[in-house]
Amino acid sequence: MNNDFPVLRNHRLRHIPELRVGEGILNNKFASGCSMTACNATCCQGGVNADIAERDAILAHKDLILRHLEPYQEHDPAAWFDEETVVDSDYPSGIAVGTSVGEEGCVFLDREGRCVLQKAAMAEGLPKFMLKPFFCVAFPITIEHGVLETDEPDYTNRPHCCSVIESGHLSPLDVCAEELEYMLGPEGLRELRHVAGGPSA
Repeated sequence: MNNDFPVLRNHRLRHIPELRVGEGILNNKFASGCSMTACNATCCQGGVNADIAERDAILAHKDLILRHLEPYQEHDPAAWFDEETVVDSDYPSGIAVGTSVGEEGCVFLDREGRCVLQKAAMAEGLPKFMLKPFFCVAFPITIEHGVLETDEPDYTNRPHCCSVIESGHLSPLDVCAEELEYMLGPEGLRELRHVAGGPSA
């Protein structure tokens, strides 16, 4: 573990008071023209780990979610999450659980590459990210052992969307400002820009 990473303290993640900034955030590059709007949901193939509080919120809204599932999707809420949980201090409760994965990828992914949790919330007039796990919204930014980093799963290769490339010209702050502000809050994003040596606004 590198203790020389810069530290953020003005962010909204109260369970990680001193959030370190990893080398990927500071040095990784994305392709020119790269945009999260070009997503085709290959990043959802492996499912996601959610805080157990997020799992409980999803299950508490199961009737709402069931109204928006495609016929082929899993309709038994008991099958939406893995049975085993893991201890992980990167999550507010300290405990995470994975979403189930089927032939189409994450159990909540429809065949058009849309997340049913976001789709259902929007259709019901709720905030679009109300039911969506934190690390789904944050992707391709993640937190690993208290370090803010870029996520680079081996099951997606999308340079025009979320994949880091060696010859890129855009930084994570250029491409993922919305995701970073969602994670850190406005003050945290300003602090990150300062740490990264860019404009604070």
